[in-house]
Amino acid sequence: MEKVSRRSMFAAIGAAGAGICACIMSEGCATFTKKGKTPAIPPGAYAVEGRTIKVALDKVPELTKAGGAVKIIDARLPTSVILARTGDRDYAAASLLCPHRGVEVEYRPEQREFRCASLGHSKFCEDGSLKKGLARKGLTHYDAKLDPSHANSLFVTF
Repeated sequence: MEKVSRRSMFAAIGAAGAGICACIMSEGCATFTKKGKTPAIPPGAYAVEGRTIKVALDKVPELTKAGGAVKIIDARLPTSVILARTGDRDYAAASLLCPHRGVEVEYRPEQREFRCASLGHSKFCEDGSLKKGLARKGLTHYDAKLDPSHANSLFVTF
């Protein structure tokens, strides 16, 4: 077995530590922080009524065009939710946390999928079903429908 000098060992440890610090400092590596880049829904832009989240779309600029997404973290919900605008009048809602390690997922409009923000990058269809990755099951899917009488309201049923 080859001998490793003390200096070489500390240099290797220092390089690894610097890499971890750089990952954490660059907006937080989701593998460590478990947080993705999806913004939280603005305060006052939604209400929880029974088993429904009522979203006032005119108060959520991220959802003004297809491809935008927000997360809803609220103790009244069984799980945090990611809400994405997938088309002109279409929306997808699913549980925010990847079932593999509890890291937040993000919406990727180019691929029309939710993707874990962790290094493993499990991928999920817009309906929450598992496409590929280390997760063993899909995301919980929630029904998201525009209010037929008021186009600026979206109802998410959980």
